[in-house]
Amino acid sequence: MSVVAKVKFADYETSVAKALNLIKAAGKLPQTGLVIIKPNLTNANPPPVTTNVKAVEAVYNYCKSHSNATIAIGEGCGEGITIDTFKANGYTKLADKYGIRLIDFNEEKAIVLKGKDTLQLKQVYIPEIVKDAFIISLPVLKDHCFTATTIAMKNMFGIAPAPFYRGSWNKSKLHSPSTHKSVVDICLYKKPDLCVVDASVALAGTHLSGKCKNLGLILASFDAVAVDAVGSGLLGHNPRKVEYLSLANGLLGSLDNIEILHG
Repeated sequence: MSVVAKVKFADYETSVAKALNLIKAAGKLPQTGLVIIKPNLTNANPPPVTTNVKAVEAVYNYCKSHSNATIAIGEGCGEGITIDTFKANGYTKLADKYGIRLIDFNEEKAIVLKGKDTLQLKQVYIPEIVKDAFIISLPVLKDHCFTATTIAMKNMFGIAPAPFYRGSWNKSKLHSPSTHKSVVDICLYKKPDLCVVDASVALAGTHLSGKCKNLGLILASFDAVAVDAVGSGLLGHNPRKVEYLSLANGLLGSLDNIEILHG
């Protein structure tokens, strides 16, 4: 059974901590190595197109309180230059405040991984720094024109280095021939270890210019499929009819017997 916390939003610091406590995250965080918080900074637009820096600060403070690992923030933007997305949304100020390293996945040294059981990506390039890191996927809850929703799983497109996947935009080659299959494959190579979803204000309709939808929630889970299923349902989609979720069911997590912990 997969567990998903669903907490009423009060403020980021309070609600994120409550959601993570509900899924007993404190005892499951690594105590050594590298933890990378991965927001959705697809471009330089403000929230809810991108992840609110206060959500990242709340996750950072929680991790810092419960882990001795090194904690960094990483992203590889889909449009433009990553450092510009960091600057535009207050991430450089956050990094300066706490001494946090900001990692640009589009510029990091990349390695090649190969997989025989993937759906369409028989090899991928990922930043070497990501390979053994504990990844916390921290997206905004949004609809998406290619995959119905973009939540914790599709947020992992950000780890794909732009030089290898750039076409019309930085990650465009991942969107063909099937974006849904690429979502599953990227997560098969490197799935998020923990997911926190900002569903305080969601974006309905499309991921770059949709309508704000006040849901007033924070979601958290160690199961990316389950948390994406709950999030997709909040946006009015039947999770079993979202292709990437049906493909990932049983491979990367579960759509079945999801227990929702309310807070």
